[in-house]
Amino acid sequence: MKNRIIKIFILSISGLLFGCEGFLDPKPDQGLLTPSSLDDVQLLLDNTDVFNRQAMLINISADDFWTTSEAYQGMNVLEQGAYLWLEDPYQGSNILDWEVAYRQIFYANVALETLENYTGVELERAEELRGMALFYKSYAYFHLLQQFAPPYQRNGANDELLGIILRERAEINDPSERASLANSYEGLLRDLEEAVNLLPSNTGLKTRPSQAAGYGLLARVYLTMFDYEKAGNAAEIALQQYSERLDFNSLNIGSLRPFERFGPETVFYSILHSHAFSRGAQTYVDSLLIQSYEEGDLRKQAYFNLRDEGLFNMTGHHTGSTLVFGGLTVGELQLIAAESFARMGNEALALTYLNELLETRYQTEMWNPLEDLTGDELLNRILLERRKELVGRGIRWTDLRRLNQEEGFEKELVRVLDGQEFRLEPGSNAYVFPIPDNEIIRSGVDQNPR
Repeated sequence: MKNRIIKIFILSISGLLFGCEGFLDPKPDQGLLTPSSLDDVQLLLDNTDVFNRQAMLINISADDFWTTSEAYQGMNVLEQGAYLWLEDPYQGSNILDWEVAYRQIFYANVALETLENYTGVELERAEELRGMALFYKSYAYFHLLQQFAPPYQRNGANDELLGIILRERAEINDPSERASLANSYEGLLRDLEEAVNLLPSNTGLKTRPSQAAGYGLLARVYLTMFDYEKAGNAAEIALQQYSERLDFNSLNIGSLRPFERFGPETVFYSILHSHAFSRGAQTYVDSLLIQSYEEGDLRKQAYFNLRDEGLFNMTGHHTGSTLVFGGLTVGELQLIAAESFARMGNEALALTYLNELLETRYQTEMWNPLEDLTGDELLNRILLERRKELVGRGIRWTDLRRLNQEEGFEKELVRVLDGQEFRLEPGSNAYVFPIPDNEIIRSGVDQNPR
């Protein structure tokens, strides 16, 4: 076991993610390490090149962006396959979205096994580190479920659907078997609910999960599972624990990149794997989405840059750079709270959370609180603001998968290339990515229908 861990534990993976940006310098020295102390575990869990990144292909497959036929020809096969929802979107390529998530789970399990054997006196610190490892593992499970498993079913039967491979040990030779979708979510929640009781209230670094981040992730998971009471309560706790807020009126709104990395809006920092699609000059924001930003809505200028007449690129990310943000923010938590309470019938509280968000997103002199919104009108406005606030973060794919299960919210996606139309129907098998070819060959797990 010791030799195996030494071979696998590479604590600095240069060039995979942040390149020369000097992310969170100084990084651990490149080298190999067998974790044995709490400092070793902290060093492992602070590997931002491993833990603070997440799936990219679902961002290409969703409807936030479109591209031209010319730009499509310049994409790699993975981007092309994801963009057009092709039957074989990989064409034999390695899939980072899968590999990195399971690397995160493996590293988290190594940390957890090390902590189980801890006999020192820093018990509180050891418990906090356990909470961090469980959070990272849950974060990886969540993204795997949104991409490689069917959407959680509002009407039940989740125990009859295949979920993901759950890994409870840091043993790469363990047999692989897909748990049911119900058991996959149960395993995620078991780890995450333990994590929120162990995480510290303040970590000092937004790349490390705090208790507010733990509750924020719980809120995101419960919303995906249609458990609005638990989602709303978790979002409220996270917002009570995390006191920072960002008023877009304070931004240099004319700047190409008005946000700072680790700014006050960020509860937990994570980015999507880098890909050419997000940076492409001919990757444009959906025109109907652009039109939904009213006069005085500062998000239109903060998020987007007018490139050609009527065509906008997304340039404003909460990374402060071209890297695409995918972590947890105050705005997302306010919208989870608003949607959850609206669906539970507490419309006054839902409207309070919606107004709290929008007051910080509109020009002060042009903002008037929303009043008298009720029923479907209130819910529709919340869902619209969710689309406008969370554009380009990898969240839209999950929203499409869950909202397609509700009458009146279904949406057909359409791409047009060289005059040919490609369609993604609500509930299509293409809303579930195939298990990567090399995993099928290695383990023989069942493939997703496509």
